[in-house]
Amino acid sequence: MIKDFREFQDGSVITADICIVGAGAAGITIAREFIGTGYTVVLLESGGTDPEAETQRLYDSEIVGLPHDSIEQGRARIFGGTTTLWGGQALRFDEIDFEKRDWIPLSGWPMSRGELEPYYKRAERVLQIGAPIAYRHLCAAFGVEPPDFDSIKLVAECSQWSPRPNFGQEYREEIRRAGNISAILHANVTGIIANSSSTAVEKIEFQTLEGKKGIAKARFFIVCCGGIETARLLLASDRVESCGVGNWNDLVGRCYQEHPMFWYGKLQTKNRTRLQDLFESFYRKGLKYFPIIKLSGKFQADKRLLNIQGSITLEDTPDSAILAMKSLFRAVRTSSYPAGGELRRLVGNALTDPLQLFRVAYRFRVQNRAATPPHGPITFGGQCEMAPNPDSRVMLSEERDPLGMRRVKLDWRLGELERRTAWEYMKVVAGEFERLGLGSYDLAPLRDLNDAGWDALAHDSAHHMGTARMHESPQFGVVDSECKVHGISNLFIGSSAVFPTSSRSNPTMTILALSIRIADRLKQIL
Repeated sequence: MIKDFREFQDGSVITADICIVGAGAAGITIAREFIGTGYTVVLLESGGTDPEAETQRLYDSEIVGLPHDSIEQGRARIFGGTTTLWGGQALRFDEIDFEKRDWIPLSGWPMSRGELEPYYKRAERVLQIGAPIAYRHLCAAFGVEPPDFDSIKLVAECSQWSPRPNFGQEYREEIRRAGNISAILHANVTGIIANSSSTAVEKIEFQTLEGKKGIAKARFFIVCCGGIETARLLLASDRVESCGVGNWNDLVGRCYQEHPMFWYGKLQTKNRTRLQDLFESFYRKGLKYFPIIKLSGKFQADKRLLNIQGSITLEDTPDSAILAMKSLFRAVRTSSYPAGGELRRLVGNALTDPLQLFRVAYRFRVQNRAATPPHGPITFGGQCEMAPNPDSRVMLSEERDPLGMRRVKLDWRLGELERRTAWEYMKVVAGEFERLGLGSYDLAPLRDLNDAGWDALAHDSAHHMGTARMHESPQFGVVDSECKVHGISNLFIGSSAVFPTSSRSNPTMTILALSIRIADRLKQIL
C-alpha cells in the first residue's frame, strides 16, 4: 500500500514489525524482502511520487570544506530516492577493498568479499542484471582484440548498467499491491527516540511540511537515508543523549568519503576507431556493459595506493549531427521543445551529415555498440577511493530547515594519499597507452600541481559514504558487522554510511547486498 500522510489525522500513530526510514534503493529493497512474509513493514518517505521543490530544499546545506555540488543536486527526496537520478551503473567491490591495508588508516571490513558474494547475486536480480562478464570475453564476442595492458599495473573490466534503475517507477506497483507493506509519503522523519537508557528505539517522529505530526512504533527500525542524511538524522536525534543516537564515541558523521573524480584532460591519438572499438559500451541481451580501466591490486599494494578506476569519454563537437539528433530525440521524448531559433539550428545540424547518422545508427542497432562520434575531443577521468579521515565529516549547522531540524554542515577533505594515487594512476595509464600505441597524454600540467591544484581538479561523484562506519568494536564503528547500531538492540542502518572504506566502485550494488543481508538477519530474529 502507498498512502499520503497529508491525508492522515494529526498525531496519528502507525505500528508495524519493521519501520524503514527512506524509500530509496535500500529502503525499497528491504521492504520487498518482506512482501508476503506476514510481517508488517512501514516505509516512511519524505517526498511524494514526483519531484517537489519545497521538499527538495530540505537538503539545502552549508559547505565548509571542498566544493560539493551533489550534496543538494545528487540527492532526491522522492519515492525511489536517488535512483530517480541514477544512470544504473553497477559494480561489486574488489577483494582488496575488504582487507586491512596497513597503508590506509582505519581500513578493513568485518567481513570478506566472499561473505557478501551470495548477497551480490541477489542484488543483481533486484537490478535486473546478470552475472558479470569479463571484458576479454566481451571483446572476443564482438571480434575485438583487447589491449595488452601490463596486468601487474592495469586491469580492464566492465561495469553493468541496470536497464530499469528507477526503483520509484520499477517497484511502485509491487509496493502498492503488497498487503503487509505500507509506504507513507510526505512523512519527514525528524527524530529517533530511544528509551531512557538508550538501549532500544521506542519510536520515530515524523511530520509533513504543513506541520501535521505522526509517530511510528515498531519492533525494529532501519535507517536508509544515504551517507549524508543518515548521519544528520542520528546527530539530530539528541533528546535522550545530547551527542545523538549511536554517537557515544563521536564517530557519527566522521570519515565522510566520496569518490573524487579527476578529469585529467585530453588524449591525443591517431587511432580513434581503435579506441572506439576498445572503450565504447557493449550491448548484449538488452544490457549495457561499460569498459573501465582499474589499477591492479598488486600495484596498489606495491606502491601503497588507494583503489582507482578510469574511463575514456569520446565527446561530440558542438555542431555535430549526432549531438543535434540526440538533443532533438530528448526534446520529443520529454515534450520539452527548444525555442524556434534553437530548434532550427538543431534540425539544420542534424541534416548536415546524414551518412554519419546512418553509421551511428548501424553501429548501435546492428553491431550493438555505443554510438560515439567520429570526431571530437577524447578525455579521461579517474574515480578514486578515499582513505577514511575523521576530519572529513558531516556535522550539524546552526541553521534550521522548515521542519525545525538543523541543516547539514559538510567538511569534505582530500588527503595526500588521494592526490598521490591520482597522480601515480595517470602516469601508469599514460605509459601504457603510449606503449600500446593507443594515444598520448601530456602529463606536464599534472606534474607540477600542488595540493590546492589537485583539489581543484577533483569533483564529487554523488557517492556519499562512511559516516556511520562498520566495525566490530564500538570504539571504532557506529554499527557492527550486521549493520546494527552498537548498544541499541533494534536499530539498523541500510546505507553506504556504514562502509568502512569506499572502494573505487559505484556504491549501489554493495548497498543492496548489505540491505538484503539486513533483511535476512531480521527474518531470523523475527
